[in-house]
Amino acid sequence: MEELPNASSLLKPVLLALRNLGGSGTIEQIEKEVIRDLNISNSLASMTRIGSRTELGYRLSWARTKGKNLGYLDRDSFKIWSLTERGKREVSN
Repeated sequence: MEELPNASSLLKPVLLALRNLGGSGTIEQIEKEVIRDLNISNSLASMTRIGSRTELGYRLSWARTKGKNLGYLDRDSFKIWSLTERGKREVSN
């Protein structure tokens, strides 16, 4: 059975998604890119956690928070995230 990656293992895909998006993107753009890159099925991607929030969205939120805490990401506004210089170096390794 297919399973969603945990939040820690989603950090690198988030960084790669932002690199592919030109260095910054919305939460929705990042999620779509991660789904495509990891080949996550529609049924798994739409699995809800609480209310209308998806489990994937919840885990990606924690991955972004971890990336921010490590200095890889900045939140430019409410829904827009970008790679820091440190994040760009991390994703190029």
